[in-house]
Amino acid sequence: MLLSDLLKTPVLIAAEVIAGHEGLTIHDVQSINIMDAPDIVTFLKKGDLLLTNGYLLKDRPDALIDFITSMHRKGCAGLAIKTKRFSMSIPQEVLDEANRLHFPIIELSLIESTLGEIFQQSISIILENKNEELHYALTIHKQFADMIMQGDGLGRIVDALAGILASPVLLLNVKLQPLARSSGLYEPALQELPELAAAAISSFPAPQSAVSVCFPHIRADGFRHAELFPIHTYRHEGYLLSFHNDHTISGLSALAFEQAAHVIGLELTKKHAVKERSRRYKNEFFSDLIEGHLGTEQEVLHRGGKYGLTADGKAFLIVAKLDEQPEWSITSASRSSEERLSVERDAQYEAIKRELAKLGMPFVMFTKNDLFGIVVQHSVPDWNETAFARGLEAAAERIWDADQLSFSFGIGNPFTNVLDLGLSYKEAIKALSSGRQMNRKRFAQSYHAMDIGRLLRLLPYDELERFYEEAFKDLIRKDDKEKNEMLRTLKIFYENQCQINDTAKALFVHRNTVIYRIEKAERLIGRSLKDWQVSFRFQVAFAIEPLLKNEKSS
Repeated sequence: MLLSDLLKTPVLIAAEVIAGHEGLTIHDVQSINIMDAPDIVTFLKKGDLLLTNGYLLKDRPDALIDFITSMHRKGCAGLAIKTKRFSMSIPQEVLDEANRLHFPIIELSLIESTLGEIFQQSISIILENKNEELHYALTIHKQFADMIMQGDGLGRIVDALAGILASPVLLLNVKLQPLARSSGLYEPALQELPELAAAAISSFPAPQSAVSVCFPHIRADGFRHAELFPIHTYRHEGYLLSFHNDHTISGLSALAFEQAAHVIGLELTKKHAVKERSRRYKNEFFSDLIEGHLGTEQEVLHRGGKYGLTADGKAFLIVAKLDEQPEWSITSASRSSEERLSVERDAQYEAIKRELAKLGMPFVMFTKNDLFGIVVQHSVPDWNETAFARGLEAAAERIWDADQLSFSFGIGNPFTNVLDLGLSYKEAIKALSSGRQMNRKRFAQSYHAMDIGRLLRLLPYDELERFYEEAFKDLIRKDDKEKNEMLRTLKIFYENQCQINDTAKALFVHRNTVIYRIEKAERLIGRSLKDWQVSFRFQVAFAIEPLLKNEKSS
């Protein structure tokens, strides 16, 4: 209990605070100790209130400064002393130092009870207070738990907690996005508070326990200070914050805050369990389908209907894989590493899901071993797979920029019969393997698009190199900068079906620049770039280029 509250009890009502008054409302008294040895400070701990008659210090008043400084450093609640017992006087410089440290020094001489009686009665009061706190904690925990059981959700708990604390309350997830907020935070003057608090929290290391924080950049008076409580289940889930003035919450309010955080953690654990079970059923279904354990189309449609699989629908399958696997996830099998791997896999799953949603096509995701599978519903009549692959590569770049996760994608051929999903999955893996063999990263490779690469790899390296040099012999005579610029323009030109405007956009140059380069290339080779023989020769040469680079790097 607070030292100021303990001094109001009958046993200490006659005590006089002679220094460190400001510390009375700061220090919690967790235990009482009586000094009976010169090295008592060694045995003190945080929250101890030390009772003494000053006998061991009466002849050394100058040692009092070091004594109270050592107690303050340990986090002790204060020093209570009977100076009149041995006619001891406390020097003024000691009182000044105690005031500076906000360390309470309490005079007990006016209390007739012995130190032993004071000790016994004070301990009884503290234990009784602890019992009251325990009863309150159990009661408030049950109230919050009942809200969850009744289906009221996290928002109800946050609102109830805000009413208890008489201050706005905010719940943030691990990405510092609001999960719930009390009604007061919807007021116009406080609407920016969650965003400002999230920005401030992101700028300092994640705390592992409850802390008091100050947000000086928040303009709203009375809300620059907050109590922050990390929410932990089997992983870090986010933060519970209570905004208030410059006084930290304590006592029963702090207990309510802590119990709310614990109940929220339990609710998030339950949600994770439900989500994990649903995801496991989905993974098992798609794994059985891919491995051929589901023999009939009727069975597949019965179990896969909730995942969007239909008898007359058209779909294709994508596989995604990290370009580099973290070493710790391979070499360590400890429980902590397994939990970390699970958290990382969830984060990867959500990152892919977030970016694929931006492509505007219905899909369902599952995991199989170290791969992420994505079944994409294909209902667009003028389907452009090249544009979709570019969209996937753009998504891979966004994932890299946002989360520093490097993913590549393999795309299988479309299917209409749900029993062919496994075939599309195998095609997607082959496409992914083809791109990885070329040491590419953050790419999207279609299965049919990699066929020519597979054929070209059957030819001797010398023949491939000779064909490449022959195809570009009229262009590679230029200096390196001009040659690279010309070849890059031609490659993008053919990738965009010889469209000038699309090529200019992809190169971030003016369309007249593209026209100039195309006309220059046509003058050098003496033929039109749209001639089918020229186009075919150049596109085969561009397909050979990564094979040559891969061979040289090997």
